[in-house]
Amino acid sequence: MILAWIHDVVEAVQSCVSGMRTTGRFLVENLRGEGGAMSATREYPEQPAEVVGDRQRGHLVNDADRCIVCHACDTVCPVDCFKMDGERDGDNKMRASRFDIDLSKCIYCGLCVRACPTDSLSMTRTFEMDPQHEGKRFLFRRNSKQVDVRFDAPEMERLHALAAQPREALSAEDRAWLDARIDDRGQHLIGIYGLGFFTPEQKAEADAAREAKKKAKDAAAAAAKAKAAAAAAAAAPKPASVPAPAAGATPAAPAAPPAAPGAPPATKSGPDAASGGSPTP
Repeated sequence: MILAWIHDVVEAVQSCVSGMRTTGRFLVENLRGEGGAMSATREYPEQPAEVVGDRQRGHLVNDADRCIVCHACDTVCPVDCFKMDGERDGDNKMRASRFDIDLSKCIYCGLCVRACPTDSLSMTRTFEMDPQHEGKRFLFRRNSKQVDVRFDAPEMERLHALAAQPREALSAEDRAWLDARIDDRGQHLIGIYGLGFFTPEQKAEADAAREAKKKAKDAAAAAAKAKAAAAAAAAAPKPASVPAPAAGATPAAPAAPPAAPGAPPATKSGPDAASGGSPTP
């Protein structure tokens, strides 16, 4: 009993000495300014983080120019935080007109990044609420009524242009337009990465370009088919020609078919037959 008590006391003293040794080492390093805990502690946000690990799973970013709106990310997402829609452009390729990610629902699992076939989705090392990607703000707070508000292409450009300016510098009209689509107190943190829907004029132009390219492709295919048929006809062997009979000549009678085996000889009729078969001179 006494020995067990003494053993516990010795272990406690050893643990205390080990912990104080580590604490003393960090204290000396901090006093010398050589690192330790002081190097990892910063007064955020006055002192923003300068170094973030390479494996940090920060906010999702989508490169809309590479996105084909295949819904692979939407399929594997366990919390259903994607909303996307696309249109065909003049080259008949899918265009990400809308690509929204509700980051207030995202669990930062990274499954969507692995499923993306074009590598347009990536997880940044950004964790702040007002990040910038390629000089544009992409995170916006929106309320439930604003989540499904569509942006056409000019409106998307206007959104990014206004979001890059201080609110005080905006006109009353611009502030009203922005407030109708963005709510700084909204419960949804939406990453907006789409290119915006085509306007009616842009859609008509894309449809016309797509139709013109289709007609040109069909015409080229028809021309290639006709050229191949002409080449095949020229390469085909020609049948042997039969000489035409001379003028005034009587065409020869066709040869009689051979008699069948065992059949009686054919009898002649007419004057030749009456004279014994010899022709009259």
